[in-house]
Amino acid sequence: MSIISTSPNHNNNLPIPSHNAALKQVLKVASLISFAAISQSALAGAWTAAEGGGYNKLAVSGYEATDFYGDSEGFDEFKGDNYSLYFEHGVRDDITLFGTFLYQDLEQTNSAGLTTTNDGFSDIEIGLRKRLIDGPTIVSTSFLVKVPYLYDKNDELPLGNGQTDYEARILVGRSLYPFGYIGLEAGYRVRTDDPSDEYRYLVEYGISAGDNLYFRTKLDGTESAKNGERISTDGINLSATNEFNLGKFEFTVGWAFDKSNGAKSKWGLEATYNQDVYGDNALNGGGYQVGLTREY
Repeated sequence: MSIISTSPNHNNNLPIPSHNAALKQVLKVASLISFAAISQSALAGAWTAAEGGGYNKLAVSGYEATDFYGDSEGFDEFKGDNYSLYFEHGVRDDITLFGTFLYQDLEQTNSAGLTTTNDGFSDIEIGLRKRLIDGPTIVSTSFLVKVPYLYDKNDELPLGNGQTDYEARILVGRSLYPFGYIGLEAGYRVRTDDPSDEYRYLVEYGISAGDNLYFRTKLDGTESAKNGERISTDGINLSATNEFNLGKFEFTVGWAFDKSNGAKSKWGLEATYNQDVYGDNALNGGGYQVGLTREY
């Protein structure tokens, strides 16, 4: 018959952990659970990649709009096909480098039936995310720069506004394990030259259904600071007006192929549906995205 001791430390050779050490261990475990809850759906949001680890997504997307929030009597239809590469890489466990490269193929038709087209590389975005608080609730901050070096803003249908942006955000994420995770973001984007600055916000929820399948939904919003020059919408790229408000809903289904076999590189597929749900001086449309993902 075995006897189980009720003593706090029935093996005198084992040290009794201090309260601080025990607390650190609890926070470490909570952080690992939190990271595991969101790792299938990218390392975006408040979470940072481990040093040397990261995430890539190569995607193709389509967007179409036949309506416009606001006054644009000469508009009939807008179509856009985008090819993008998004990346994240852990510089340190608490610092992640991230960025987006985008190639666009655009077509815009006015009410007279005149169609304008353009294609090429659009704005490049590069940023850093710094984790400030670790634990069950993750708090981070990020800084991003957008540069317009790969296209001509004087094109008949330009691929962007042709100016540099600077954005700072605060990001909060919390695991709801085993019921997924939630993320909240708020930021301010300084837009040089004529466009208005912008308030940025995002609400995200994601959940896994087993080792491979996961779901994610977002509300991604932009609110103009109304401190720029609101120009006429006649003859401009209506997907990149100088001053606008816009809210987008997204729903994503993803599958991680290698999640259960311990592979160093974990590949996956994602399919996203998106729809503009409210706005002002902006296109009102919807689209899709299909992406190949890699977590390492």
